[in-house]
Amino acid sequence: MSELPPIFHADHCGSLLRPKDLIEARHKYRNREIGKDDLKRAEDAAIRDVVAMQEEVGLSVVTDGEFRRQSYIVDFYFKAFGKGGIGFEPGLFYHRNDKGDKLPLERMVVLAKVQPWSPIFVDHFEFLRSITRRTPKITIPSPVILHFLGGDEAILRGAYTSRDAYWNDIVDLYRQEVGALHRAGCRYLQIDETSLVKFGDPEIRGILDQRGDDWRALADAYVEVLNAVLAAAPADMRVAIHVCRGNRLGYWQADAGYQFMADAIFRKLNAGVYLLEFDSPRAGTLDALALMPEGKAAMLGLITTKSPALEDPEVLRARVEEASKYMPLDRLGITPQCGFSGDVRNTAMTIGQEKAKLKLLVETARSIWHDG
Repeated sequence: MSELPPIFHADHCGSLLRPKDLIEARHKYRNREIGKDDLKRAEDAAIRDVVAMQEEVGLSVVTDGEFRRQSYIVDFYFKAFGKGGIGFEPGLFYHRNDKGDKLPLERMVVLAKVQPWSPIFVDHFEFLRSITRRTPKITIPSPVILHFLGGDEAILRGAYTSRDAYWNDIVDLYRQEVGALHRAGCRYLQIDETSLVKFGDPEIRGILDQRGDDWRALADAYVEVLNAVLAAAPADMRVAIHVCRGNRLGYWQADAGYQFMADAIFRKLNAGVYLLEFDSPRAGTLDALALMPEGKAAMLGLITTKSPALEDPEVLRARVEEASKYMPLDRLGITPQCGFSGDVRNTAMTIGQEKAKLKLLVETARSIWHDG
């Protein structure tokens, strides 16, 4: 059995800015101006280019930029539930900014049962693996996100009459996908967990209370579901949890440090690596890392994807030095705080500015750990 991939001191969260040609190809496909094979050729070409860019800046772990997806989340669930199995309607949550502006957030509703499993992102991974000698990483959305966004009202629409039945089907599907990814050669998997840390925000807890959910019971249920999925990862497959507070057009969903939910996220979740947002005061202070159990690693999200301005490398190094007071340096790394384009519309910068951020990431990591 092969060994676990190393901890990468320079990592990133997966999604990257789509090039103009790919956006145009997807638009033409939706308008039936080109066929599926034409779209795939455009995707393949764009992925080859973005992998070459990641290799050029010196990243040891690369992704396909999520270029075959509309967003980090919906494509996975469209395949999981089949045609017509997922609907959209207004939800209670929203994204906000420092000015108090709000962007309403839709919730997905379950209109049919989870389909019998067939590979979801396995072919995405296989193509990525075939075009790089670096470690290929694939990302999947958290298995609890649909419930977080809409609660039982979004799940129990007739296809399911109990939350337990829904969780059983979701967990089974995820476990089969994780196993298939491993058989395809995946040794580094990232789960984008966008729910639990938000429970630290009083506004989020208020919305959960409004719809009749006890956030404590919900946190326990979500950890149980996530751990059931994580248990499917073989011993030589490293699974990272990307902890996110929301990132849409520069807006965010929650204002909460890690301390409030540290027991659930750091101690109870059976993940070995965490990609943690630390690019703004909303993420709290670095001393939260003292709550991380021994043996786990933390990638510090010190580089923002919400602004094109380049961070000062001296400031980045100082923050890593501060973090090393709470965790051993060899179990730390740096990363952007979120993906550059978790949704195709998320474009806070140009592709050139994105590349400069990734280059800064690698160069800073090399100056600290001397291994990139």
